[in-house]
Amino acid sequence: IVALARGATSFTSTNIRPPRQMRTNSKFSQLLLMRTATAISASRSSSNSHPSPPTTTDNSNDVCIRILCLHGKGGNGKQFVDTSLLPLRSLLETRVANLELECNVSFRWDELTAPYEISPPGDGNDGGYSWWTLPPGVRSYNADEYEGFEKSADMVMEKVFPPEQSTVNKTDIILGHSQGAILTSALLSIHDKLWRSSNSTPKGYILNGVAWPNPYRKSLSSLSTQQQCPETADESLLVLPRMLFIMGEKDNINPTKSAMQVHDAFQAAKLDVSIVNHAGGHSVPVARDEDSTRALEEVVDWIVDIAKEKATSC
Repeated sequence: IVALARGATSFTSTNIRPPRQMRTNSKFSQLLLMRTATAISASRSSSNSHPSPPTTTDNSNDVCIRILCLHGKGGNGKQFVDTSLLPLRSLLETRVANLELECNVSFRWDELTAPYEISPPGDGNDGGYSWWTLPPGVRSYNADEYEGFEKSADMVMEKVFPPEQSTVNKTDIILGHSQGAILTSALLSIHDKLWRSSNSTPKGYILNGVAWPNPYRKSLSSLSTQQQCPETADESLLVLPRMLFIMGEKDNINPTKSAMQVHDAFQAAKLDVSIVNHAGGHSVPVARDEDSTRALEEVVDWIVDIAKEKATSC
């Protein structure tokens, strides 16, 4: 069971386009989201790891947006995708279905489970894991070392840049929550291949509830100089990835002050950074009220922009 929990799995949602509709208002959006979530949840009861591929008569006009999801401390990949991200997945699928695009757009939600077990699987859960370990009382934003970080870093880099990589199976977006977001920010600071423009580089990063990756403070603080292009390069051709920071005003796990430190470091490096603020806490917005619905819609807008750009290649 533990071995299965630690494996990487994927979930695919497919877009079948109806005629264009006007964007729904908040109340209707919430109702639609609830209905969509119920439908997806029901479909998961029979298969939650390898859903059937989309049915189409012409695969040449299909575009798949692959999103790699990195859970927070104490979670696991399956729970993060199936539960925590369900409102986001549902609203995103509905929004894209209402767009008139030249090709079919689908989303593939890849996930990894961290290597260090905190709580064993049992009683209907898949256990809790962390991306590194810390001494008692030490937090990621003030730690001097992340013990075991290298193993987690290798897992993510091998997932994003597999030996058999092609433009078909590339990761388009990395979405990290809490410790998964800290891991992402640290990796960006030490692996410039994650943000230098190329066919295999992810086009965007979403950091929810991130905090300052203290052991990597020097590399993160120096990003503004690392990203300088050689004098012979044409800077107009360098397209840096987008970054979206999701910050909850009541986040008492990783305060927004720490998240803003990360934001400012990447902004200084001239990455295209944006912020979605909401009145909630540490979790991903779940559209339970008007404010969290608004925040979730802004996150969806950001992802849809990347999907539209990829769809232009049809």
